[in-house]
Amino acid sequence: MRIEIFTKSEQIPELIDGSVLHSVLTFRSYERNRTCKPYMFVAYDDNSKELGHILVIKRRRFTILPPMLTFWYIINGEGAYSSHCANREELFTIFLEKVLDMFDFRHTFIKVQNIEDSRFAYGALREHGFVPMRDQRMYISLHSKAPLERLTRAYRAHIRKAENNEVAYHRATTQKDINEGIQLLHNYYISKTRRLPSRDSLNTMLHNTDGTLSERAKMFIVTYKGKAIGSSFCLYDNERAYLAYSCGLRKSHPMQYPGIMAIWAALSDAYKQGFAHFEFLEVRALSRINQKFISTLLNYGGKQKGTLRWFHFKWQWLNKILRAIYV
Repeated sequence: MRIEIFTKSEQIPELIDGSVLHSVLTFRSYERNRTCKPYMFVAYDDNSKELGHILVIKRRRFTILPPMLTFWYIINGEGAYSSHCANREELFTIFLEKVLDMFDFRHTFIKVQNIEDSRFAYGALREHGFVPMRDQRMYISLHSKAPLERLTRAYRAHIRKAENNEVAYHRATTQKDINEGIQLLHNYYISKTRRLPSRDSLNTMLHNTDGTLSERAKMFIVTYKGKAIGSSFCLYDNERAYLAYSCGLRKSHPMQYPGIMAIWAALSDAYKQGFAHFEFLEVRALSRINQKFISTLLNYGGKQKGTLRWFHFKWQWLNKILRAIYV
């Protein structure tokens, strides 16, 4: 078995279809972001057939007070694996060791998150010095009941009132709609702790390499009397839709419920497209400020599921202290 590492999207060969979080589409979006550098790790067997791949994102941030340049690496999820991969956890461990060999002394920390099964590679991550911290996922099952039936009575009333009040929503298919949606998201997230990718990165994710609209990423626009008042951004796997970002002009249009409608637009479209689950990527239980957001999502019929985020810091003494606290 051999592992190849790609840092340019045009160098990446055709890969197996897997998680959108580890797709070439996501790679291209980070490639256009000046504060990020993506690495695609691809494993091949002795016959040069792909066994799996994993996307690792290098991020950097400069702070003025104190003056500091910080580097960290993120792995979002387990990766993507072919059907003839005999042991996914073993291959993930090999990927992990390769990441540590390359970046062990060049990072502030390495983070592994969004793992669907918290038991996946648990032993390997502990063995390689990662510290587990409790995290939370929230999703809605779309296969057993329609989204409208899962809404609370209050949210059904809000949506019905908004629709009766000339509020509409649609997928952004023109560059004008896309630009308006991205601008709304940037205006909203500029004051938030969670950073939004650059405009160019978001626009790249919404299009294929030939310029046509991608079906792995969509943006939805909420309008009131022709004016955009809300926006949401979704990613799609084979059976799962992910709400990555959403916003609404709630202060200037409180009676139109733009924030609620932005999420509802993405949720209802995922149901119509036949996806089995709808997951909220914005949920992070470690941050207390998101508890209000979590309670909001419960009104859509969301289900909470405990999981883990794993951290590996450059300083072993810090890893030991965190391990004593969290393990």
